[in-house]
Amino acid sequence: MILIGFMGSGKTTIADALGERMDLPVIDLDEEVVKLAGREIPRIFEEEGEAGFRQKEFEALSRTSRTSGIIATGGGVVAYGRSYDFLKNTEQPVIYLHADFETLYRRIEGDENRPLVKSRDQVKALYEGRIEKYRAVADHEMDASLQVNEVVSDILEIKSC
Repeated sequence: MILIGFMGSGKTTIADALGERMDLPVIDLDEEVVKLAGREIPRIFEEEGEAGFRQKEFEALSRTSRTSGIIATGGGVVAYGRSYDFLKNTEQPVIYLHADFETLYRRIEGDENRPLVKSRDQVKALYEGRIEKYRAVADHEMDASLQVNEVVSDILEIKSC
């Protein structure tokens, strides 16, 4: 199962809770990129730009998707063509964790570990530019503004269908 969504949608938190409930390993794609690159994400952006980071993210996605578990992606995974195509064509269920912009912005505001968060307007433009991409690759869309346990229950409900 692959979780996608904008920054602050709770992908890692939901993945951890799902992993615990389903007794499955959880793979945080950002952590996999750090391992692959041997550097922290802000440094990758600084040294290679977003394109370099997205290529590493794709490599990590294609490697980790072969394992059984829950994958929490980065918010911009759909922005890179190869990752987008991969998500569109994968056999694994892709779950889009959606919330309105205000909710997401409150969650990420002031987080210095997010290299693309510079101004509210810039973040809003990213959000608006990605919504349709998330929806295009997702098999299911979940309301990420709910409590973690509610989102997990909703995902487990569709998984059992």
